Amino acid sequence: MNTLHAFCSQLKASARYARCRYLVVIQGSLSWSRSTAQLFIEDDTKTLQCGPPLLAEINTIAFRQAKQWLGRECESLIVNARDGFDAEAFGAMTGTLVGGGLCVLVLPEQGLQTRTSMFDRRLAGLLQSPDVYWLREGQVSYPLVVSHSEREPDIGNGRAQTSRCDQPFSEKLAKIDADAGALTVCQAQAITAIRRVVTGHRKRPLVLTADRGRGKSAALGLAAASLLAERSLRIGITAPSYAAAETVFRHGAMRLGLPFSQQRKLQHGSGSLVFFSPDALLAEQPKLDVLFVDEAAAIPATILHTLLQRFNRLVFASTVHGYEGTGRGFAVKFRTLLDQVMPQWREFKMAQPIRWAEQDPLERWVFNALLLDADIDDVALAAVAIGEQQGDRRADSPSCIEISYRAIDKQTLGSDEKLLRQVFGLLVNAHYQTSPSDLTALLDDPQLHVLVGHANEQVVSCCLVQIEGGFDDELVMQIQNGSRRPKGHLLVQSLAAHLGIGQAASQLAGRILRIAVHPDLQQQGLGLAMLQFTERWAVGQVDYLGTSFGFAPELLRFWQKAGYVPVRLGFKNDAASGYPSLLCVRALEPVSQHWQLTASTIFAATFASNAMEAYSQLALEQFVPLYLMLLPSMVPVQSLPADIVDHHLALYSAGGLGYELALPALTIWLNQTLLTATQEQAETLAYAIAKVIQRQSWSDMVVTFNLAGRKQAEQVLRDLVYAHLNTSDIKESE
Repeated sequence: MNTLHAFCSQLKASARYARCRYLVVIQGSLSWSRSTAQLFIEDDTKTLQCGPPLLAEINTIAFRQAKQWLGRECESLIVNARDGFDAEAFGAMTGTLVGGGLCVLVLPEQGLQTRTSMFDRRLAGLLQSPDVYWLREGQVSYPLVVSHSEREPDIGNGRAQTSRCDQPFSEKLAKIDADAGALTVCQAQAITAIRRVVTGHRKRPLVLTADRGRGKSAALGLAAASLLAERSLRIGITAPSYAAAETVFRHGAMRLGLPFSQQRKLQHGSGSLVFFSPDALLAEQPKLDVLFVDEAAAIPATILHTLLQRFNRLVFASTVHGYEGTGRGFAVKFRTLLDQVMPQWREFKMAQPIRWAEQDPLERWVFNALLLDADIDDVALAAVAIGEQQGDRRADSPSCIEISYRAIDKQTLGSDEKLLRQVFGLLVNAHYQTSPSDLTALLDDPQLHVLVGHANEQVVSCCLVQIEGGFDDELVMQIQNGSRRPKGHLLVQSLAAHLGIGQAASQLAGRILRIAVHPDLQQQGLGLAMLQFTERWAVGQVDYLGTSFGFAPELLRFWQKAGYVPVRLGFKNDAASGYPSLLCVRALEPVSQHWQLTASTIFAATFASNAMEAYSQLALEQFVPLYLMLLPSMVPVQSLPADIVDHHLALYSAGGLGYELALPALTIWLNQTLLTATQEQAETLAYAIAKVIQRQSWSDMVVTFNLAGRKQAEQVLRDLVYAHLNTSDIKESE
């Protein structure tokens, strides 16, 4: 092939013929890169460029805006990485490129190999894949364009790929279902499965899973259109954001011949498709014929559980591998919940791509480079002994192995692809919000440390620790008065700004960002063992460790067991977990132990003063254990003599004193009782805690405890006090 023009034309023709997408890397001077990139976008009407503008009169998307384009489409894509490669943006934008399009990656003249970034150096090696076409300034001959099945298989991830991008897409893709608008057999089957949720039996939810590019959201929109065309239904849809559900509305409107708008509602006759945010869905409790939940893995499990209890017909859709993917983690956890609540649920997996052909070269390379397909391998272990230092080996275990722990440096992580995949796969499965930017941080952030536990050359646990703090007095003061907010350092800034503890920001902290254990090996002590190793590693490097997590009761118990002390609880639910965030710390040095005690005391006072207002909406299973933990630090000086307290309680239990007048005595009695109560005894007082301590309204009490009305709600409290008073009298007489 003698000319660049000829190469460009043939590559574009090959891509369009097979509806595959190719990655083209151009490396050279700025002027040459511009003229070369221009050749690849001629005749394309929908071209996007991402990053610093390279070509004039082309729609430009800044790296930070790339996520907003998820679900949209373009025919050709230019990514300008001359000043740096943005993994987050590249992962999102390549998903917008339709089959038959080319992705042009523009690199600086010196390439990526000379950079100190481990991420860039790894990327430079992966760009040598046979899936990538290279053009360098000054070269006299150009690559030969061949059908992709004739090129060498890409084994960068250890799995050889068989490509089928040499067949004309028109022969493989026919109109499958003229009524529903499906483009593939797989999508038609998905639409049928979605429709069956409405037309079939109640309480049989559908779980729709797919890698990206399979037409999952489009199937929801087409199914909604098909149903609305036949009957008057009110279809609800929720997602982490409206942007995540926009594709559903776009395809639904197109199928019904309606104009697409951003009004979050699609009206067809007397039927409609309406978007609700997860919070609004719980607050408004609308009457719906069916509810679609798109990107369900990004919605807190607590909300999903509530939706299962409130709606009888549901479709949950989630991305397995891709930019928004969760690996198998979400599916494994959600199946357990479904088995408990609606055991007759069904699952449909969409495997056939729609936006591009199967074994698409660009998608294969992107998945490998950004680890979008990172997942966990099964661990065939009957039991695990986590090391002699913990003394947790079980003699009756049929199979025991040793777990060894170590910190991994950037050089090792960047050069060992198998190790990197195992670590990242574990993180993806444990946390929905793992993204390509996390991969960049793992390899490049000098303050982010990776600690792992491994057995038989397999990573089975992982902990990420971010070093924070070490600020001078002036910066600490600026943080406390709100004039400065240094990027990152979330733990030390919260302690300094919200609790007023400046020492915490002056000292060095290790913030535990993530801790993950292989799902096959959970509930065997590996999480605590991982934290114990983290503590040994941290001694001498930081003054204290800390973490922040969604306040689920089981997580509080876990961190308590590891020796962490809660010092702050947020007032609003976190969008990712559905719970308020709880901040916990563990002092490692004497200089931190004093302020840790102060922080705990401050938190106890704050919690007590907000129990009847800001924290009154906490679920009892959250409130009770935290309240019991903090109670010794917050019981006030008793302002009423004991004989008056006893008299008021007796009057109240007999019906002679109103609740409001008896409240001081009730508060003193309940606090004193709880100070010596066991966990089981405290649970029997949950009703009194909800009213007297949390100050829940009578109307809320009626709903929470399924009572007939306020009169019954008040009588239940009187009877509870009476029963406990009589029990105490009997014990004293004995």
